Parts: sequence; C-alpha cells; structure tokens
Amino acid sequence: MRNTKTSAFRLTVALISCGELLQRIDAFNIASTNAIRKRSLLHRHVGISHIPDEFDLGQNAVSTEENLLFNTPSSTSTLSPFEAAFTKYAMISYISHLCIALPLMLLPTFLKNKVMMTLGLKTKSASEHEALQVSQKCASTMLKLIPFMNLEISSPHMLEQEGDEEPVPTIWVSNHVSNLDTFIFLSCDEQLRGKNRRPIKTIYWKGLDSNPICKLVFSMAGFIPIDMAANGSGHPNEYNKASFKNMLRETKQAITEGFDIFILPEGQLNPTPEAGLQPVFGSPFAIAKSSKRPIQMIGLFGCHHLWHADEDTGMKVVGRDVKVKVFPPCKKEFESAEEFIDAFNAVVGTFGASGQELSSEELDRWLA
Repeated sequence: MRNTKTSAFRLTVALISCGELLQRIDAFNIASTNAIRKRSLLHRHVGISHIPDEFDLGQNAVSTEENLLFNTPSSTSTLSPFEAAFTKYAMISYISHLCIALPLMLLPTFLKNKVMMTLGLKTKSASEHEALQVSQKCASTMLKLIPFMNLEISSPHMLEQEGDEEPVPTIWVSNHVSNLDTFIFLSCDEQLRGKNRRPIKTIYWKGLDSNPICKLVFSMAGFIPIDMAANGSGHPNEYNKASFKNMLRETKQAITEGFDIFILPEGQLNPTPEAGLQPVFGSPFAIAKSSKRPIQMIGLFGCHHLWHADEDTGMKVVGRDVKVKVFPPCKKEFESAEEFIDAFNAVVGTFGASGQELSSEELDRWLA
C-alpha cells in the first residue's frame, strides 16, 4: 500500500510539473538555450578524438574536408509543444538522477575492488571492467525507469556471438552527433556488442574530469584521457603533445591487456549531421592495422533531435526517435586511411544523416 501511495504521489508531482512546464515553455526554452550557449564540458564527449597526422602510429592518419558542413540545424518538430516540453523534462530528469545514482552504485564497487587489489586477489583490469559494467547497468536501469526517447537498436549479427564463443578483439568507431551519445552507449552496450562482449576502453577529453561524476566513472573504468583545447565543435582540435604521447602509450597497453578500443573519428560533435559527417580522420585505420584488429562501425541517428550540438539549438527537443545501428564487421582489410575514411563516410555518414542504411549490396561493397 505504501508503494502504491508513493507511486501515485510521484505521478501527481510529475503531472503537476509537466503542467507548469507547459505554461512556461517559452521561458524554459530561452533559459536552457542561454545555458547551453555557455561552454559545455560535454562538447568533447566521451570517445576518442582523432589522432593528428604527426601521431599516426606509423601510418598515414589523413583527413578529408570533402564533407565540410554549412547547413543550419533542422528545426522541424514532430512533437506537439506539450510532448516536446515533457520529453525535455524527462531527459533532464534522467541525466540528473543518473548523476546521483552512479556514485551510490560505484562506491561499494570501489571499496571492494580496492581491498581485493591490495590483497592481490583482483587485477586492475578486472576492476576497471567491473566498474564499467556497474555504470552500464545503472544507465540502462535508469533509462527503463525514465524512457524519455524511443530507442531503436539494431545489431542482428551479434546473435552469431551467443554462447561461449569469444568475441574477436575489435576497434569500434562511431559518428558523434549529440551530448547524449555517452548515455546511449552506456545504457545499451550489451545490446550493441552482445552478452559476451569484451571489456572496452574509451579515450576522452581530459577537460571532462572537472565534472566529478565524469571523473569518477571514467577513472574507475580506466578510460584514457587526452588533453586538448576546449575550442568547441566545428574547430580543429589542439592537442597537448605530452598528453597525446601518454594516451598512445595507455592505448597500446589497453590493447595488450585485451581491451577493445572505442574511437570517434570525427573528433568532435557534429552540428549538422543531416549534411553528412565532419571531416573524418584515418587514425582508426592506423590503430587497427598496428594491432591487427578488425574495425566495426556504429551509426547514431536522432540524438540531435533531443540535444543538439549547435549551441543556439541546445535542448530544443524536436523528436524522440533515436536509432543505433551496429554494422557487420569489416571483413576487408583497408589498404589505406583514405579507404577507411571513404567507407566510414559512406556507411555511417549515410545512416547518421537520414537514419537509413545502405542496401546490402552497397554495404558489401564497402565492408565485405
């Protein structure tokens, strides 16, 4: 009975809040837009940024500027004002609750693993993997409780990895469209990479460590920081070379320890995904070739309809539908960074722009 009353009370509070939110929707949007215009710590979202040409692991990490973007963000909404306001309220609620839940869930893991590592009963790598799994479970559970988006995940080929089969060590690459990307990857990693997925490490902008929640999660999971200028999306990345060399060293060590590596070849948020990708860098090709690992592509679509990379748009919600597509592993060995860039633009760029994938024949031409 107490639980029923509590649920009813929470529902009442939510409805009242949504009613107030609808009445103040204009002021709410103006205030949030002004807040987003301030330099966000999430503008260098979790994920590896591109590797400059002078640090190409012995290969040519070239870039292309064929897809420089000039279009303005789409403002066409598929939602009513009430739906947009409610979705925005729910999204902010999800992020806020997750920031509270993560430290509470990770504290017991931290204390237990610290004792076990001190006693020599657990390795650092195993502790990092467990911390990431706890974070993923927390994000997934919170999304079930606060389903602010219609998330469609497509990863049919992962069914082939069911059972006791050990997944192949892989270099994962994805487009980067929104500040929501991290939350999506955290919450649906099992659905994307399978139940028997390998431990994974992501390289992230060190500036995110100024956020205590990010620092807690990333450090416990063993994510690899890199220091670069906070110059926002649409501008070339400026790296601290000493930090970059340290990142390379830690990346090689993670590969040696059996971790998968997650890379965002665009290196920054894409403010106009409908027009294609930002300039793509070929460093994933160099990492894959040096580690003798295949590349596997992931496509994101729709996150920007909830939280846009463009500062003037920000959290102006225009849609709830989000798609995540895991493409088949690249069976072909790319002969050059340019070949990888062309394939990434064709496969992931097409999906990120429209939410539609290439035909099976075209996919085979790029990946098989």
